[in-house]
Amino acid sequence: MPEQSFFAELRKRKVVQAAAIYGAVAWGVTEIVVTVVQQLFLPQWVSTLAVIFFVVGFPIAMFLSWTFDLTADGIHRTSVTSRRGTASIAVSMVLLLAGTAGLFFLIKPALDGGGSTTDPVGIAPHSVAVLPFDYLGPNPDDSYRGPGLSDELRDQLARVADLRIAARSSSIAAQQDSQGARSMAQSLGVANLLEGSMRRKGNILTVSVQLIDGASGLVIWSNTFDRGPRELLNVQQEIAEAVVRKLFPESKLMVAEPATMNATANELMILARHYEQQVRERQDVDPDLLQRAVHYYRKATEADPESALAQSRLSGALMYLGDIDGAEAPAFKALSLNPNLAEVQNTLGKFLFARGRPNMGEPLARAVELNPNLPDALADYAHWYWFNVGTNGVRELYQRALSLDPLNVARYAALGSFLAMYDQPDEARALAEQMQMKFAGATAYRAIAKLFDLVGDVDHAIAWTIKARDTERNNPLHIDKLAEYYADIGDYETAAELVPDIGIDVLFKTRRYDEMIDKAEFLMIDYPEDVQLRVYLGFAYSATGQFDAAIRIITTSGLLDTYSHTRRNTEETDGFSVLVNAAYGSGEIEEAREFAEWELATHYQSESAYWWISLGRACRHAVLENDDEVRRLLQRAQESNILAWEPMLKDQQCFKRFADDPVYLATVRHFDERRALLRARLPATLARYGVTL
Repeated sequence: MPEQSFFAELRKRKVVQAAAIYGAVAWGVTEIVVTVVQQLFLPQWVSTLAVIFFVVGFPIAMFLSWTFDLTADGIHRTSVTSRRGTASIAVSMVLLLAGTAGLFFLIKPALDGGGSTTDPVGIAPHSVAVLPFDYLGPNPDDSYRGPGLSDELRDQLARVADLRIAARSSSIAAQQDSQGARSMAQSLGVANLLEGSMRRKGNILTVSVQLIDGASGLVIWSNTFDRGPRELLNVQQEIAEAVVRKLFPESKLMVAEPATMNATANELMILARHYEQQVRERQDVDPDLLQRAVHYYRKATEADPESALAQSRLSGALMYLGDIDGAEAPAFKALSLNPNLAEVQNTLGKFLFARGRPNMGEPLARAVELNPNLPDALADYAHWYWFNVGTNGVRELYQRALSLDPLNVARYAALGSFLAMYDQPDEARALAEQMQMKFAGATAYRAIAKLFDLVGDVDHAIAWTIKARDTERNNPLHIDKLAEYYADIGDYETAAELVPDIGIDVLFKTRRYDEMIDKAEFLMIDYPEDVQLRVYLGFAYSATGQFDAAIRIITTSGLLDTYSHTRRNTEETDGFSVLVNAAYGSGEIEEAREFAEWELATHYQSESAYWWISLGRACRHAVLENDDEVRRLLQRAQESNILAWEPMLKDQQCFKRFADDPVYLATVRHFDERRALLRARLPATLARYGVTL
């Protein structure tokens, strides 16, 4: 048969053996070339050329293997012995050319676009991603220096007008190992990459740096600096100026000064930032690491008390630690030193936000005006605007923050939350899918789970939280969240099994109010300032008819002092709702109506199917006896993809007189059926993800 003749020729001529040897050699050499290119900062086209060389050489090698035979007597032309030898040669050449063409088209996407698996993004001109610099020194205690220098460079370049900088993300380092320059530039949406390394020998620090054109992978500028540790500031300034000159050759743009010109303060700030970044990249805050960051920031302000950025960063770390009082002095000190820095204005805005001051939006808006390329400022301003002014432009702010910081899980979470809450679940799901492709690790898995929760796919949220638990077995936060999700779908038995010592959140969602009151009253002794705890306790009091206690716990929280002129978060709105319900349930109808009328008149009321918004407004209108509006909003809530919490629908005093109303009953039935559906499909969802509880 022709096939037998063909394969007989292949075996005789040792073509398969030659192909295997060729493939192994090609793979090994390519891996070596790629490693050398990365370590020696050679142009990306070197490794691309190596791949092309081996692809082109494949048909040549196979032709030689077919035509010649290597023997002990030397190289001889192989004779054709089968009856269909000529036909076999023709068939083999066609297959060889087809295989080579297939191989070429297989690698063509990688050659054209760097093999990016992410959705294409617009490449911004005059943009740079400053990648974390590798530290190659022998002492691991100095490992913070390389990434620290790149962080300071990133911030300094971000203050240059017309230059867009991709923000810091720990994921960038992992991508450096797996992507070429063109691929990474595309995934980050930038035109250029700045990468480098640092090594230390004795008292000499060697900093090697190169600026790479993202489109071609070619190095357009590089330099090596041999300096002492206290000269890092000079190196940083030289690099920043060189980058600006290369990207704006005809411009007279000025490069901003570093955060400090004091070498000691600079070293301390880099170290402080190193510890702070470790904390911010985790879901659970490590107070010891954060205290260490605060310590070094404070030392930096002592070394250079005139550094506005040192003062601002100290204030930000103190706020993150929860020391709002301690954050006040450095925040206003930074403002007095340099009010024209976006970071300073943003920190001030966050401090006023934490205090609940009425003018908190002004510095947040000013920060965006000073530097529209600062992701934190964009996200913080978006959050304030959303809660206090309206939704117009909020999506664009979150999208811009994401485009500037595309490897930061929090940017996806913020945008996805907004989309989910404002009736765009399909877009929120698309973001969750992008996150699945880009990120790994417990923090990312929990963020993905939250997005699925917000679009109503709680079964998927459970699966991703299990993945987070399996990644971090020693983190109890994952178990607590799992218990919450099981309570959300009405599986109270599993929730109790997961967390025998049930927390306040799960007690609330399972409507076990007497136990909730006992536990919350005990916790109030240690955490009297916890607003969320007070809101939960107030709700439990109101649900059990203890209206005076509910009013007292809310009015003594200080919540009304801030809520009277601004809105910062959902806890404050929920606390006010407890107050309205408690007054209404106690028979103080007129007082409850005054509260409801005041809130509807003074606070921005958005229109969304999201149950928290629609049910919240329905409750206020129920107190005001606007029954037609109540029914409209209840029907609107049924359009929500997000699963309503049972207590908010079944145990608020404002809905008691609607107990027999057909629209109210339909709304209750709708969400009960949704919970039953989620419980039914959960086993299949867990099997799909390959996880088990």
